[in-house]
Amino acid sequence: MVSKTKRVITSVKIPEILYEDFKVTCVKTKLGLQDIVERAMYMYLTDPQFRQSIHERYNTHYTGSSIIESIK
Repeated sequence: MVSKTKRVITSVKIPEILYEDFKVTCVKTKLGLQDIVERAMYMYLTDPQFRQSIHERYNTHYTGSSIIESIK
């Protein structure tokens, strides 16, 4: 029997056009949003190069993040 990992429900707001493009790609690759988020979070926590690349790529226009813009 496989034990289930306890999960936390979150809410994230992303640009609609970004999500629409992502959904099309998910159908092609057979990976869902949860799969991508879990893998990205794991890589962010365990791979210093991945973490650095995320921090170097601030693009608030594309992501719509006002938080990043406020720290610049």
